[in-house]
Amino acid sequence: MLYAEDLTVGQRFPFRGYPIEQAEIIDFAERFDPLFIHVDPVAAAKGPFGGLIASGLHTTAIYQRLIVEAMWWQVAGVAGTRIESKFQRPVRPGMTLTGHAEIAAIAHRPERKNAVITIRSQITDGTDTVLSVVLDAVIRSRPDHPQP
Repeated sequence: MLYAEDLTVGQRFPFRGYPIEQAEIIDFAERFDPLFIHVDPVAAAKGPFGGLIASGLHTTAIYQRLIVEAMWWQVAGVAGTRIESKFQRPVRPGMTLTGHAEIAAIAHRPERKNAVITIRSQITDGTDTVLSVVLDAVIRSRPDHPQP
């Protein structure tokens, strides 16, 4: 388990590849974001993106899965406190999403036995960024870490 004291600014957590197919895009959108650009390939082809695209919520859910696998399964996280997302390019069927999370800042709070870290993440299609995320999260301090 990695605690706040084990993390460093600039530390990266690479994401695995996540292939996204049309059926998954449609299934997610039918349940949570049933706009035509996400559920109807024929109508979407005539729409503003020239084809079916994943919902931003779906792309964010994929990001969550990837960061959990890459980072949160090994870091002593408590909870996220803030998230900012920027959708930069549409996610289309057949893409494989990947990327990384990077520790951008660490503010130790010994009185609370934790730290607030800022994580900057990018999800790419292998070449271009499709989603960028800035997340603040609370991370536990090492239980045996001496307090000042």
